[in-house]
Amino acid sequence: MPRARAAAVALLCGAMGCSTMHSTAKPTPAPTVAPAPVAVPTVPPGTPTPAGGAALPTRPVKNPNAEAEKKAGKAIGPIVTFAGLARADGKLTEPVGKNAEGIPIYRHPVGSGFMIVVEGKPGISNVEVGRSIFKYDPKDPSQRPDLEIEVNHPLGNGDPTVCDARPPHIGGIPAVNPPSFAEKPEITAALNDFSCRFETFIESNASCTVEKTGDFSFVNPKESKVQFCMVVARAWNFPEGETLVTIRLRDVDGNPGPLAHFILDHKPNPAPPARVFPTPTPTIPRRRP
Repeated sequence: MPRARAAAVALLCGAMGCSTMHSTAKPTPAPTVAPAPVAVPTVPPGTPTPAGGAALPTRPVKNPNAEAEKKAGKAIGPIVTFAGLARADGKLTEPVGKNAEGIPIYRHPVGSGFMIVVEGKPGISNVEVGRSIFKYDPKDPSQRPDLEIEVNHPLGNGDPTVCDARPPHIGGIPAVNPPSFAEKPEITAALNDFSCRFETFIESNASCTVEKTGDFSFVNPKESKVQFCMVVARAWNFPEGETLVTIRLRDVDGNPGPLAHFILDHKPNPAPPARVFPTPTPTIPRRRP
């Protein structure tokens, strides 16, 4: 009987893979194999593109020859790509012609209720167009806005108070006649008084002017990099007759560009002729038979 029990145990251990012997040998670890290197494709660096596919704007690189051009007497600052009028709804107003000097003439029956629009791009310096519309220090006439605009006839009451464009005291704009951008206190004050009434726009699709289709756009979207717009209010309306408007822009380094001009001819519509009614012809009274 003990032999039969031992045989059964031996048979069971053989089937289950057990062993009655105690082994002190350590198992040999499996060799580790380093993973093969995976080649990662490289992508050349590029300019990130925002949603919608439009390329991000890049700053212009300064022209290294600009200083030499400046010493030669050239205005190296921004170029005015447009200067003129637009209606209050943003649609462009076409000039009626030009004078002998080639300056465009805009005609308007009233002296207010329209917009003055100025656009610009980098000039010889190839430096960004400045965007400041107010930079004033009464003790320093060199402190000026980047939009420099003046008129040869006063607008409104011509009040010399600087930037009196908000209630309760709203005044006009003094004249600079003859046109001059000399660094004099009264000229600097007049420039700031005019330019502080403008707004600055840096994107064509968010401008103050519209195309014929009604979409917002700079007047010269292919060239203009910045736009300045001002609604001419009654408090600084143009007087009757021709007023010369002179503009120049400055870049972010303070360099002024070449001058631009246009003329506003405030010419009221003629009064309609008085209607003449025919005089009734008197009738001869009839006699009774």
